[in-house]
Amino acid sequence: MKTLIFLIFFGISNLFSQSFPGKYWIELTDKNNCGFNTSNPENFLSQRAIDRRERHSIPIVYTDLPISQIYIDSLEKLGCTIVVKSKWLNAITIATTDTALLDTITNISFIKHIDRFTTKAKYTNSTTSGIKNTDNFYNYGQGYNQIHIHNGEVLHNNNFRGENMLIAILDAGFIDVDIIEGFANLFSDNRIVATKNIVDGSNNVYEFHSHGTMVLSTIATYLPGQFIGTAPQASFALIRTEDASSEFKIEEDFWVAGAEYADSIGADVINSSLGYTTFNDTRQNYSYSDLNGKTARISIAATIAAQKGILVVNSAGNEGNSAWHSIGVPADADSILSVGAVDVNGNYASFSSTGPTSDGRIKPDVSAVGSSSTVLSTSGSIISASGTSFSSPITAGLATCLWQAKPDLTNIELINIITKNSSQFTQPNSLLGYGIPNFANALLYIEQINGYSNSDEFVLTSANPFKNEITFDFFSASNQTIKICLYDILGKEIYNNTKTVYKYSKNSYSLNYLSNLNNGIFILKIYTTNNTKQIKLIKN
Repeated sequence: MKTLIFLIFFGISNLFSQSFPGKYWIELTDKNNCGFNTSNPENFLSQRAIDRRERHSIPIVYTDLPISQIYIDSLEKLGCTIVVKSKWLNAITIATTDTALLDTITNISFIKHIDRFTTKAKYTNSTTSGIKNTDNFYNYGQGYNQIHIHNGEVLHNNNFRGENMLIAILDAGFIDVDIIEGFANLFSDNRIVATKNIVDGSNNVYEFHSHGTMVLSTIATYLPGQFIGTAPQASFALIRTEDASSEFKIEEDFWVAGAEYADSIGADVINSSLGYTTFNDTRQNYSYSDLNGKTARISIAATIAAQKGILVVNSAGNEGNSAWHSIGVPADADSILSVGAVDVNGNYASFSSTGPTSDGRIKPDVSAVGSSSTVLSTSGSIISASGTSFSSPITAGLATCLWQAKPDLTNIELINIITKNSSQFTQPNSLLGYGIPNFANALLYIEQINGYSNSDEFVLTSANPFKNEITFDFFSASNQTIKICLYDILGKEIYNNTKTVYKYSKNSYSLNYLSNLNNGIFILKIYTTNNTKQIKLIKN
């Protein structure tokens, strides 16, 4: 667990290895003579990847083209070993112990820049109109609380469980996933569609590290009555991008390659419970000013992945209690969903890294259960573990199910819907961002987009007659300011308040401490932009 930071039962694992020389990031000037062109994407992208672009009107562009093989061949002839490639950033990582060779290739015309430094990486790890919310489809067992706080069971009850959606998990390895009972359903249904070990160039991911196993379990576990994950019917690509035995910036390079691979096979969602902050070579440390989404190449790549139509979900980090305390990279990237941590009661987890970004953007975007999360161990046992490493995939799984409900939404529209239907959307802060997502409300929002409701709705949720409290839900069909008033039978105003509400949002209100009112008839009115809603109430 050298670069992985997550808490299990009692503490944090945070061990660092020595810097490893001999691997260098090289940026190329162009893609001349690469042998491909954007008019024939079928030659370098899967049909699923092409379909995603067409569905969201995303053009095939220069960054999609492979690196020029002529340039790669030239470097190999000089003695360079190619470790990993990035078509998005038009760069490669080479391995060599010949420093004189670096001086030679610096002068080659197609070499733009060589990063000669290796560095340390650190892991950071309600009933609603139009939707069914009655008996749960699944018996979630110990996984219930981390789904219920987000009303994620409403997605599953409405037949959105991840079917036909592809989630790529970028992590340090997935040890024993192929033999753990809780994942057996993935293999019997052929829902592990790809494995890729970017670190060693193989497809073997099942002999490395427990972290990815636990991350995957929050989404994919299927043990009815014991533990159900957040998207138990999704398909998965398991991609190893982190060498947990070492601490080098090359892991960022592996991440970039892993994201590109996820794109090429048509992944809808990437979950990355990874983050990078400080390094063994202090000259390479990230400073707070670097957290702008445009400095770290891993953040640049995360933004490019978003531009390709992928929903990228990334853990905020576990530095909340440290001197650093801020998010890492790529959690600072624009157009991705960065996730902080709370407990099952919605309380901020003190280890969860904080925002905002150095350029003033809200981060984390949202927060989910990351304190005492339910996960599977590599023995297949159900255990508790803590870290934003788990709040991220919990969110990624539920977001996947939500997207399944309306797949023609863009990833950015999906992020906006999730944040808009989070607990503190109108008052975001540096701890929880826009707050805790409510996926029942988000599903309502989507179904209203689909035409379920184009008008304001007012639903009384408390008893009538009432005694001490009146509660109700207001479903808004537009962005507007509403006025809430309570009158007695003679028209005397007893209560009034104004609220700003947002399009396709469910808003719950409570009028408390009404026991001092005399028994009788009252009128509750909601004044909206276009009309007035009212209901007669009786107090006894």
